[in-house]
Amino acid sequence: MKCWYLAYCRPKEEARAKTHLANQGVDSYYPLVIAKKIIRGKITEKLEPLFPRYLFVHADLDEFSPVKFKSTRGISSVVGHGAHWQTVPAELIDDLMRHEDCDEQREVMNCLPKCGDPVIIKSGSFKGLQAIYQEPDGTQRAILLLNMLHQDIRKSFDNSEFNRIA
Repeated sequence: MKCWYLAYCRPKEEARAKTHLANQGVDSYYPLVIAKKIIRGKITEKLEPLFPRYLFVHADLDEFSPVKFKSTRGISSVVGHGAHWQTVPAELIDDLMRHEDCDEQREVMNCLPKCGDPVIIKSGSFKGLQAIYQEPDGTQRAILLLNMLHQDIRKSFDNSEFNRIA
């Protein structure tokens, strides 16, 4: 019976492992996401792995030998305990595939303000104050510039705690 397993790859060889597994007739999944990076002072979008050095493999160990699997180019080891490989729930893989770079996520990112946009804080101790959106602080937070007592203060807020002023 086919199950999903998690393979640990050699550095920067996930694509190579995926190709060699496909040549052997084994399905694999390597989730990628679009990340905004600052390269040479400019913000650019770049495809990056969601889980660097990890590759999900869909195989039947009765048909595809574990020894053959471990000797595939690009694969370093398989996640598990000794000879027992840890299976990954198929629901998790389906969910990852369904949400990988989906339009909903892109729409949420487009609703975020741009650098310099005015925002109003809608919860917490700064509720009702206006601030200036500076930059994202991870995927769920942002840094805002507040002017308090004639001093500019940079503070990190959860994205749900403020709204862009139209």
